[in-house]
Amino acid sequence: MPLNPLFGFDTLPKTSAAAIREFSDRYLAAIGAAKPTGWADTLGETIPTDAPMVTFPISQLRTQYKRTEGDSRTKKLGEVSFDIKSEEFDDGYEAKLLDLFLKVFAYRNWQRAPERLVLAEEQFRHFQVAELLSAGTAIPCADKQPFFSQTHPANMTDATVDKTWSNYQPIAKNILGSSAVGNVGTFLTDNLQAEVTAMKTGVLDENGNLFGVDPDTILVPSDYDEAVTIGLANSRILNFVTNDNGIAAAEVDNVYKGKFKVEPVKEFSIAPGTTADWYLVDSKLIRAGLSPWAILKQTVPQSLALRIFDESSDYFKDTGNLKMSSHIWYGFGLALPHAIRRIKGPTRP
Repeated sequence: MPLNPLFGFDTLPKTSAAAIREFSDRYLAAIGAAKPTGWADTLGETIPTDAPMVTFPISQLRTQYKRTEGDSRTKKLGEVSFDIKSEEFDDGYEAKLLDLFLKVFAYRNWQRAPERLVLAEEQFRHFQVAELLSAGTAIPCADKQPFFSQTHPANMTDATVDKTWSNYQPIAKNILGSSAVGNVGTFLTDNLQAEVTAMKTGVLDENGNLFGVDPDTILVPSDYDEAVTIGLANSRILNFVTNDNGIAAAEVDNVYKGKFKVEPVKEFSIAPGTTADWYLVDSKLIRAGLSPWAILKQTVPQSLALRIFDESSDYFKDTGNLKMSSHIWYGFGLALPHAIRRIKGPTRP
């Protein structure tokens, strides 16, 4: 009797062509059913293209009306740009043809492999973007400053706009508040409030005026997710005040309840010695076009994307194995820094 009475040996493939056809059909079906649901897909921009490199122009029009005095006022159009190049990545599976003919478990794994490739591709995008963000204090963006910097120029092409702004807090602050030790302790909003205020009052437009940023999303590493989510969900929180008798605590309404969407980023490192950095994000600005990162997905012919080594291949003749190799082409780059702010967190013991 087979392992599963509903799955008999008569359902196993009779030929290698049938096994390959089943793999290919399931691979295409899995791609068709996959939908971007993670933070890297929803808070960034994915650009499908058939080109190996894409140039992204950024206009600096600096439109601002002033009182007319003398001749009409005009200025030259300003523009900067950055490039993203795609690279090839691959993974795949192989199986002994005889096992696919005779072993139910082997054939089941062969059937499951395509959807695993699709999930792995989604996870790959998230790891790549997480690595970019983690290295963002050293990666220059379009304005020639590090992506997370305290000295972004308000205007990238007009030096007469002599103002800078910051999207980076280099002094360690715990998102759970000044009284928290690591990811435990009484939840306070003092650090969160200070950084939200810094983002609202710090990001400048191309004229040097406040941009009007209003963060609504927080990216946190996995080891801080539960504490932050619970803390923000509480209706009442403790508020510490200093008076003549020392420090006193009182319960107050949690004004941040329901304001932020907390996105746990399991791709951020939680290893000892790393800092628990957190990020404020304005998803509304991102939807308006100010994406903090861009994902370039190059489309290629299906014969390059899914490479089949069947019975006619030298590989099969040498090994007796069928092989399917999935190849993807992606490019990743940090784009506009206005809608995201990085706050250095405490160092993990």
